[in-house]
Amino acid sequence: MPRSAPPPEIDPATGRAIVTSFDVAAAAGVSQSTVSRALRNLDSVSAETRERVLEAAAQLGYLPDLRAARLRQATTGCIALVLIVPAGLDRAALNPFYYDLVAAIEAAAAAGGRRILLSFQDEEAGFDAEFEQRREADGMIVVGSATNTAGWAHFTRAAAQGRRVVAWGSPHDELPTVRADNRDGARQAVEHLFARGRRRIAFVGPGWERHAAYAERREGYLAALAERGLEPIDLSGASVGEREEQGAAAIAGLIDMLPRADALFAASDLVALGALRALRASGLRVPDDVAVVGFDGIQGVRHCDPALTTVAQNAPAAGRALVEALLRNIAGAPAASARVPVALVVRAST
Repeated sequence: MPRSAPPPEIDPATGRAIVTSFDVAAAAGVSQSTVSRALRNLDSVSAETRERVLEAAAQLGYLPDLRAARLRQATTGCIALVLIVPAGLDRAALNPFYYDLVAAIEAAAAAGGRRILLSFQDEEAGFDAEFEQRREADGMIVVGSATNTAGWAHFTRAAAQGRRVVAWGSPHDELPTVRADNRDGARQAVEHLFARGRRRIAFVGPGWERHAAYAERREGYLAALAERGLEPIDLSGASVGEREEQGAAAIAGLIDMLPRADALFAASDLVALGALRALRASGLRVPDDVAVVGFDGIQGVRHCDPALTTVAQNAPAAGRALVEALLRNIAGAPAASARVPVALVVRAST
């Protein structure tokens, strides 16, 4: 027996009755259950009936209740994308690579028919990993700054408690993580500088002891130097201030050095930009006196003076790898870690 239509619900914004699937059923001359099946494009509804239902829905301005539909379905069709940022940081000051990665994740999710729910999180009191419990998302991709240790600890605990989490560059081995091939990127940078005749190659990566990606880039740098019989030079210093400030501060050590380093490998493009500015202010020429290589491949470094040689991370490949890893986990398979290749982009700074 067909269900009778419930009393009309009033939209508080307009004062008008909200159009329901029962209204569409009456207009199309079918049952409410047929409307439901037609809008879900099920084979049990004929093409002629589906067309009639769609026409009636369009004429009435009917919008399906997506929240109710999610509650009936096994999945929400949504992925939560969490950006862990340093507490109090202006969002505009975040490493631009993260925004490239957000765009790549959204594109990969859209290609798989998924939406993204974006959440910036910085303070411990506001950390939130309960998207699945609220039926807002089927799992989480977590990206962000290694300096927010409390944030990473929170999401690592969430994964241990059964939340579906995949991370980019997590400092915790317990968390399924997609990373750039940091060691190989460092190797490419050192090989390039060596081929340009540089023999005193310094590393600048402030805070590498607490930053997993920086530590891997330093390991790759050390291994590449050892293969060529070169001595390491560490100008990292303290990780005080923003990345560009850290890079500029490192140059004070280079200027006082005898014999002076003839090349810098910076653990990020922002550190390299600060170093470039300080080298220019000190009267040293790039690349004549000191060649400089960065790491990340952010868009702006092609426009600095001189344009920066960098080890570019592949944001589109990283976005695809993160989404694929999470979707496998959502489907019931264990979430697996992965590496994304990087590529050296040579410009005027070397």
